Amino acid sequence: MRNKGYTLIELIAIIVLVGAISITLMSRTDIGTAAIQSSRDDLIAALFFAQQQAMMRQNISLIVTSDTITVAESGVPIKVSSDYYPLRLPKGVSINPVTLSYDKLGRTTAKTITLTGSGNSSGVSARVRVEASGYAFAN
Repeated sequence: MRNKGYTLIELIAIIVLVGAISITLMSRTDIGTAAIQSSRDDLIAALFFAQQQAMMRQNISLIVTSDTITVAESGVPIKVSSDYYPLRLPKGVSINPVTLSYDKLGRTTAKTITLTGSGNSSGVSARVRVEASGYAFAN
């Protein structure tokens, strides 16, 4: 009666093949671009959140430093679910500092906010345009 299963050589061959495929796939993905795009999406979400909060509360502002995004009411970060702002950007992603104040109708000052990468993300950038109406979109 023969035992059913794989030999050690077959298992090692499969591990080597899986390793070669994963190395090939990892070299083709650009982690820097993903970090910039993720940060851009986080910024747009924070802009929409600030606009919505401004229509319900008073003294809402979005405060962007070189590595954080904060939505605050009267300078105090707002709690979102079980977390508080500020939102930290991934390492290697920076953003031009800006502060936007919202009125009761969700309007603010028109601005363009630029995210740039350094290190692995070097040379990658994204821009977010904020209209005076408070509408934000990737530019």
